[in-house]
Amino acid sequence: MHMHTQADINRRTVERFLTGTHSRNIEDVAVIDTTVAGTITCHGFPGFVIDNHESYKTFFRVFRQSFSDMDWTVHALVADDTHVAARWEITATFSGDFAGVKADGRRVTFDGMVLYRMERGLIAETWLQINELQLLTAIGAIPATAA
Repeated sequence: MHMHTQADINRRTVERFLTGTHSRNIEDVAVIDTTVAGTITCHGFPGFVIDNHESYKTFFRVFRQSFSDMDWTVHALVADDTHVAARWEITATFSGDFAGVKADGRRVTFDGMVLYRMERGLIAETWLQINELQLLTAIGAIPATAA
């Protein structure tokens, strides 16, 4: 009989959270209610103060208006008793104005990493690092530099 370690529980919580918040059905952000602690602290979400379930859902709803038809890949997911880390990549349609740039419907790809601090199997704190240079270049907010 396999005993589920705290690391296993934490990994499954984050997998459920990521699947729901990046689903094609925006209503699946409701997964936040069962995967995130009542008091959440989020770092690295510019322009957003996220400190509870509703503000976290709002972030995903707004982001998903700018970047729709999202394809989402987790390249690595590492879990221990207190943290889960994920390296991810998103390809999406630039469908809503973002960072002062008018949407033009192009497909864009960008990546990043996120670290979750877990409490009792729930996400209690989030550190997000989006590859902002890659994203802003992809949507034309900053000119592409010579490789």
